Amino acid sequence: MATSNDVPSWASVICENSTSTSPADILEDLMTAPECAAFGPVHHFLVGAALLASVRNATGSGDLRGQLQELSERSGAVPGGACARWGVCGAAASCGMALSILLGNAPLKAEGWSETQKMVADLLGQIAQAGSPRCCKRDSRVAVRGAVRWFNEVLGVDLRQPTSEPVCAVSSDNVACIGARCPYHG
Repeated sequence: MATSNDVPSWASVICENSTSTSPADILEDLMTAPECAAFGPVHHFLVGAALLASVRNATGSGDLRGQLQELSERSGAVPGGACARWGVCGAAASCGMALSILLGNAPLKAEGWSETQKMVADLLGQIAQAGSPRCCKRDSRVAVRGAVRWFNEVLGVDLRQPTSEPVCAVSSDNVACIGARCPYHG
């Protein structure tokens, strides 16, 4: 991501033009864009962006541009390698950021605080079960799929699971790839 925490223009265009209510499908559009790096902190933005866009599409309302800017500012504070250094995957944190933005969470606002914390804890557990370190695409896919249930319950929306399962296109670029043990390995 840009150091100024600006929303990547290519990601904004994809999100704003999407009509999908499946955050996983939107995430695939984002992650397969030529501008998207195979790994790294851009994924800390993309996961939440896919969720925000799908909620906008499901409800027909919301200031997506403003929400994406807020998400960019928040996700820009999560460095690459946070999964190893902080013990918190940026993909799960991104889901928490998106839900917090939609709920209008604030440090002293009780409503929405517990739900967001529980969701992120659940997603971190799913990511930990999924494999090993250094696969931003796998962890992003796990997080966004797991977040759908939480978003639907907490927000009362009807987000959908993906229409198909992707096959990883960057496994050969990842020296830490777990190969056939990954649900997205081709």
